[in-house]
Amino acid sequence: MRLPLLFLLMAAVPQDPKFSGPQKGEKTGAFRVFDVGARKEVDYVAEWKGAPTLLVFIHELSRPAAQLMRALDDTGQIKQVRGLKTLFVSLSEDRDGAERRLPQVIQSIQLKSPVGVSVDGKEGPGAYGLNREVMMTVLVSRGDKVAANFAIVSPNETDAPRIRAAVDEVLKAAAPEPPAGTPEELRAELARLREELLVLKEELAALKMQAARTGPAPRRMDAPPPGPERPKEDERLVNHCRRLIQKQATEEDIAAAVKDIEAYVAASDDLKRQYAGILGRVLDLKYGNETGQAAMRQQLEKYKK
Repeated sequence: MRLPLLFLLMAAVPQDPKFSGPQKGEKTGAFRVFDVGARKEVDYVAEWKGAPTLLVFIHELSRPAAQLMRALDDTGQIKQVRGLKTLFVSLSEDRDGAERRLPQVIQSIQLKSPVGVSVDGKEGPGAYGLNREVMMTVLVSRGDKVAANFAIVSPNETDAPRIRAAVDEVLKAAAPEPPAGTPEELRAELARLREELLVLKEELAALKMQAARTGPAPRRMDAPPPGPERPKEDERLVNHCRRLIQKQATEEDIAAAVKDIEAYVAASDDLKRQYAGILGRVLDLKYGNETGQAAMRQQLEKYKK
């Protein structure tokens, strides 16, 4: 009887917590990934310049881990209006294999945030000290310093609430100061925000009209069943395209948006088709300024089939 009791006592002893990556207060250094959507190497940490960031390092992917990734991606998409940046980083010894597999994973779990393969292999960025014994390391940072660290041995969707809580704390702390500037600068900023709000309202009205026109009509008893719904458009692509329709956009703004969109759709025929469809609808609605409309017409000629 003493042996089972010994086992129970051993099981009751708390296990040492796992540590992975920089801890709270430590710096999140710059590192490069191969973005499998944009098909190029990018240093997002450097690009984001200290913005509130959710970094998710995937040491090993499982179905429960994929569910957590989807939940964190949803958080990233919802909170991006508050300035949150989100990046998923796959750690693999076989970089070429990971680059081939990840697009299927992204499509399967419908990730919208950037997904990259670490160029530093299975260990990840050397300065980060990631632990291969955990399946996922999640860092919430602000000002290039870690605000919260989650080293998760067996990740699943139940881990999402505590990570979201850490994100909310970071965004609360990162709330912008009231705008400063001359009265003319403040009026110009107010005009820009009003224009952006009007564009969003126009998009919402157009979507409502489209839904009203294409809603399900009464079906005759002998009518064939309805066909499949139109696939949902890629949200990251839609966000890119919004840059083309800003009334205040300059020629440089439009050129930068076109460059980013072409890089994003380059490796996917489906994204190219979606892009052409978006361009057609936007041009029909006469969104954007003359420079943007001219660029969109050129892009439509290039991508329509």
